[in-house]
Amino acid sequence: MPRVTVGQENTAAIRIHYEDHGTGPPVVLVHGYALNAHSWEKQETALLAAGHRVITYDRRGSGASSRPSTGYDFDTLAADLHALLSTLDLRGAVLAGFAMGTGEVARYLAVHGPGRVSAAVLIAPLPPFLLKTGDNPDGIDPSIFDAITARIAADRPAAMKDFIDRSYNIDLLGGSRVSDQAWQNSFYAAISASAHAALSCVTACQEDFRSDLATITIPVLVIHGDQDRVLPHEATASRLPALLTSTRTTIITGGPHAIIWTHADEVNQAMLDFIGHLGPAGQDGTVRRGPGSSR
Repeated sequence: MPRVTVGQENTAAIRIHYEDHGTGPPVVLVHGYALNAHSWEKQETALLAAGHRVITYDRRGSGASSRPSTGYDFDTLAADLHALLSTLDLRGAVLAGFAMGTGEVARYLAVHGPGRVSAAVLIAPLPPFLLKTGDNPDGIDPSIFDAITARIAADRPAAMKDFIDRSYNIDLLGGSRVSDQAWQNSFYAAISASAHAALSCVTACQEDFRSDLATITIPVLVIHGDQDRVLPHEATASRLPALLTSTRTTIITGGPHAIIWTHADEVNQAMLDFIGHLGPAGQDGTVRRGPGSSR
């Protein structure tokens, strides 16, 4: 089981578990909140078939990685990612994040630079800034985050059930794009994660990424579902083209938060098109995918 050591808590090493498959241009996949590396299985399959080397890993507190009580801020999480890329000595990698994982991508590029990374993909993005403040009046009121953390602290399994339902838009897509077994698999991954991580990562998701985005000059692909109930498009992805130097946007019609599963074919095609034709796209580089949409 390959692991990279990223720190120590008391007498125990903090280790990040990763998988490294295939050959060719590398793509590193950073998973979302309450998930693990296996959540990328549909993207990993497509990328390997297209001739890429694919690296996935479990964030600290998730999957087979260590479960420390600290380090669930984006500076530390980006440092964990940096340790992995450095250990593997990756060059020219495409760095792709889903949801919370897009925070690691943005902070990694801001702190550690693009030396090992040629392009980035932000799927159902967390940035630029969720919290309502004086200079971010359209953000989410802090009381909402307080209620979320209280709910997790009181009954984490029930809170995770609610989160997964919202991620999949289960009332609309259950039984069609989301089987009972797929839902159960996501629930198991969520409740198997560290309780410390479940709480602390909600706090981390309130971090401000606007200054991070201002430093990113490599090409960025943004993919978002227009029915995302967790990280709504208007609060996140729609704001990114004005904050990034070089962006291309794909909007998936009918896509919920968990588009890497429910709309995997559209996500995979957008990623492969982008990677295969890397180059800057202006703010008009928007692609819509889905029934009744045009490219």
